[in-house]
Amino acid sequence: MNSSSSSFSSLSRREALKAGLIFSSGFLSAGWQSRASAEEAKTKFGKGGLHFLAVGDYGTGNKNQKKVAEQMNAFAGKLDSPLTAVLALGDNFYNKLEPERFERDFEKMYSKEHLDCPFYACLGNHDYGPQYDSKQGRAKADMQLEYAAKNPDSRWKMPAKWYAVELPNASAPLVKVIYLDGNYFEGAMTPQEKLDQKRWMEAELKKPTRAKWTWVVSHYPLFSDDTKRKDNQGLIKNWGDHLKANPVSLYLSGHDHNLQHLQLKDYQPSFLVSGGGGASTYEITSSERGFAKQIFGFNHIHVDDKRVTVQLIDADGVCMHAFERDRSGRVTVREA
Repeated sequence: MNSSSSSFSSLSRREALKAGLIFSSGFLSAGWQSRASAEEAKTKFGKGGLHFLAVGDYGTGNKNQKKVAEQMNAFAGKLDSPLTAVLALGDNFYNKLEPERFERDFEKMYSKEHLDCPFYACLGNHDYGPQYDSKQGRAKADMQLEYAAKNPDSRWKMPAKWYAVELPNASAPLVKVIYLDGNYFEGAMTPQEKLDQKRWMEAELKKPTRAKWTWVVSHYPLFSDDTKRKDNQGLIKNWGDHLKANPVSLYLSGHDHNLQHLQLKDYQPSFLVSGGGGASTYEITSSERGFAKQIFGFNHIHVDDKRVTVQLIDADGVCMHAFERDRSGRVTVREA
């Protein structure tokens, strides 16, 4: 998507509530879609800034994961500077997790050619086991935590079930990313863990930071236009007020196997679902809250002092949707 030939149509946070007028299928057919070619991907987003990719629901080991992984590598190679990190949004390993899968389905799957950066990961429901058995499920989650702890030189980063990281580094952060475990079902998080995480989250959101931006990451979306799952009332109850009261600019999640960007009344962040990493995709409704499409793919995020620019890229390298968000919270939709 070439900035020299692109324009931005203004969309205030309140106007975004009327997203059906902005993100309609007619608008898409009128020229939304554009291929992220080599030259287009080298778009100058502004001096400096950081590049991220985000992907979830990828840990299948199948041809779809491989295709998305290859496109992520190709896309990153076209950027004007190396990636700062990949935000891994959970369901990192479907089915049984054997030790060799870390090498086969992660280390080798995601090429170091252009993806030689930390992958900061959270836990999804399948990371607790397909049957969510208490003992086996926690053991599967623990394997991912242990792999990170025992392999500090690996790109795989998961210091805890919930944690915060300042990027590009703690001494001069531009972005603070808060990772949460949304696995509230029986057999995953214990009651004490749920309480501890909630207290930690409340404190972390209020903690002073030099970072210009704060993002929250969890496997589970609060809001979704997926026909299978829809909105998560439990997380809305537990986390919703914090996302209304605190200056969070992005909430990134997976779980629903498609790509979405939603804007919700009274909530601070733009809500992103990036669950197209490899598992079979889910159908979506006709969104009146933003953009939603049943496709494999990932997100590209560029951030600098003034703005965040997000692109939703499919497995063929096509930019399906993009938007920009400034420091005031004003969202603008990027047109081809």
